[in-house]
Amino acid sequence: MLGTFFYTIQKGDTFTSIAKQIAACAGVTAAEIEAATSMPEPLALQVLSVPSGTKGIPALRYTVQPGDTFVSIAATVNDCASVTAKQIAAANSHISGTDLQIGGLIAIPATGAHSVPTPHPAPPENIGYWHKTWHRAAGPSNTTMDLAFSGYSNPTKALAQSAPILPSLVGEKYITLGGGNASGRFSASTLQSIDACIKSGAFSAYKGIAYDIEEGNRGLSGAFHQSFANARAAGFKVLVTVSHSAPFGIADAKSLMFAFFDDANIDILSPQLYTTGEEPSNDWTTSHGVTWSDYATAKAQVVPSIVHANLYPNVQSTFKIHDVTPNGYILWAGSKTKTKTLKFWGL
Repeated sequence: MLGTFFYTIQKGDTFTSIAKQIAACAGVTAAEIEAATSMPEPLALQVLSVPSGTKGIPALRYTVQPGDTFVSIAATVNDCASVTAKQIAAANSHISGTDLQIGGLIAIPATGAHSVPTPHPAPPENIGYWHKTWHRAAGPSNTTMDLAFSGYSNPTKALAQSAPILPSLVGEKYITLGGGNASGRFSASTLQSIDACIKSGAFSAYKGIAYDIEEGNRGLSGAFHQSFANARAAGFKVLVTVSHSAPFGIADAKSLMFAFFDDANIDILSPQLYTTGEEPSNDWTTSHGVTWSDYATAKAQVVPSIVHANLYPNVQSTFKIHDVTPNGYILWAGSKTKTKTLKFWGL
């Protein structure tokens, strides 16, 4: 659909120079506009830069309108790419072309000559579900990996709690070890018990092992690395999930995370973008000085855990700012689980 957009006048602008700037943006994509701004989503009345494809011609200054998205902005700019100075003047007949006021808005009429189709994003590579052992609600029908979650780091307890829901898991089946409270805390002895179960075949009914690392002793980097290596050697996929950007209850969480980023034995790294599991939007809080840009160095796929699937577009746009490419998501919400239950078991 063709539509007018509004241009914010800059120092030295003329109708002719503005037309040249718009023409230089012909073919611009939503991804290119998003990459040129520091905001995860365009905000109404924000003035953002639409990158020019012609050397020597500056970026176009676009004033965001209510309801705009990066995709709609790209489509609108492309619709106007063939506009001429005369057409701009005609659309703004109340303004003198020789006396343009800096900061003022002028309408840019659409021509449609360079209209581009709206892109259709590919479906996520991974769609997971944290399948709670105490609240047996199925995940989405398109689940590719189902993770039995009990909240226990003790492997014997985790296996016992997960056994009743094992037949209902779909896709690749994971056993989860750990959680967000004392029951999920990690220590050297806990990891030794996990390694013993890996070697004995106790986890043979599962395709992968998910380590939910939120609380634990310091100095476990080497023990975690060895456990991940043992799991991979036994044929398991390894998934590591942490609270927000780093484990909240481990003193040396920052150095531990950088060890995780560099560990080739980890297949999937899943930061949790929530605290209670009932958030209506992603929570991008960071912890222990680990930034989202640090995730760009990870050898593993980054597959964040989110509350609802409709929050994934925000994951994609926000991570793009930090040069991180997400490879899908893992859902926490699959039913109306009460907040106090989530806080007790924690993920």
